[in-house]
Amino acid sequence: MTPMSAIDAQALAVRAVGLTEADEAEAVVISSDTALTRFAENRIHQNVTEHDTTVSIRAVLGTKNGSASTNRLDDESLAACAAAAVAAASASPADPEFPGLPEPRPVTVREDTLEPIGFGPVERAEAVRSIVEQSAIRGLVAAGGVALSTDTVAVANSHGVDVGSKVSTARATVLSSGEGAGTGWASHFTPSTVGFDPAAIGDEAATLALRTSSPSDLAPGDYTVVLAPEAVADILDFLGYVGLSARSYVEGRSFMSGRLGERILSDAITIVDDALSAESCGLSFDFEGQPKQRVALVDSGITCTPVTDSYWSARTGMPNTGHALPAPNSIGPLPRDMQIAPGDASLDSLIRSVQKGVYVTRFHYVNVEDPVPVTLTGMTRDGTFLIENGRLTAPLKNLRFTQSAIAALGKVHGVTEERRLFQTMLGSALVPGLLIDAWAFTGQTG
Repeated sequence: MTPMSAIDAQALAVRAVGLTEADEAEAVVISSDTALTRFAENRIHQNVTEHDTTVSIRAVLGTKNGSASTNRLDDESLAACAAAAVAAASASPADPEFPGLPEPRPVTVREDTLEPIGFGPVERAEAVRSIVEQSAIRGLVAAGGVALSTDTVAVANSHGVDVGSKVSTARATVLSSGEGAGTGWASHFTPSTVGFDPAAIGDEAATLALRTSSPSDLAPGDYTVVLAPEAVADILDFLGYVGLSARSYVEGRSFMSGRLGERILSDAITIVDDALSAESCGLSFDFEGQPKQRVALVDSGITCTPVTDSYWSARTGMPNTGHALPAPNSIGPLPRDMQIAPGDASLDSLIRSVQKGVYVTRFHYVNVEDPVPVTLTGMTRDGTFLIENGRLTAPLKNLRFTQSAIAALGKVHGVTEERRLFQTMLGSALVPGLLIDAWAFTGQTG
């Protein structure tokens, strides 16, 4: 099915607003098209496509908000959804701090760069073949997937907000496994299939699987670490989730709370959220139809500002940075297109600078223990090595860790020039590799 155009999505959002009998109204249309080819044991086992369009309506009565949603797009169903939103607003408590829905502001709509029709099931199958071949010729088995998605998003409200855009992404993952508990991982994520090299990620995963065979133990303790970009993406993702929202800032749950303008991280760390950068693949507006701003979150280790939406902008007096999530939500605004500024090193040069330490390809099953210091717990996976005298030597069994991200990012002494883009829980993260003086490993996972 051809993805819904931005113009059609905008018309649908405007129609939904017009059907809502409230003091103020907002409609968000999300039309998603996904195509996925999965493989395991070196063969394709699933090939699926999915299409869905959802309309979410927010009704405002005074300072009361109510929401409802539907994926039935006829006028009768939209009117019923609008009535449900009005009923929800009537039953909701008033919020005296609600500033009302925002007025329209100019939005720069980015051009979509991916043509999903040109990368159909045959092309996905060929990509899988190239990935799997790299494991098969080495006597390994591979599992993973190749996926393409297109999201058409439109927002309209009763004040004249009327914006829409289409964004597409391509993602591939591969886990290669062999004898002796060796596993290797590689992934690809971009806003375009340009530069997607299936054989290269297949080779990367297979090479790691061979190198990690028969891993050794490592005693718990604090070690110098070199984190590959995919591991860094997890850290940044959780940093954004618990610490870079105006809501967590106001509620005292952020590492920034009461500490704006202080140097908290290493001066090698600069973090921005920038949906308009050439490397980003996110929308250029938020789910209130407000333009996303480039936000300097941390500048050379110094905390700058959290991201906001219309509600938290009004509460804090900070500018609206355009980071609203769909209503209703209990999270507040979040950064969804984060980046860590590049350094001047290579990953190999960081490894060569370490006398004894640990190299981490990626993390797995990461969770937050304490939000203010952003204490994370989880494990390494699919490519963990001992570093000795500037070289990767013995593969290591996967390691458990409990580590404050704030403390770790305060001890960064090397940043790679090359950065990679990864899909994250929040959206995407463009990140380098990092050399960190101390990382607390607490045991083995087997």
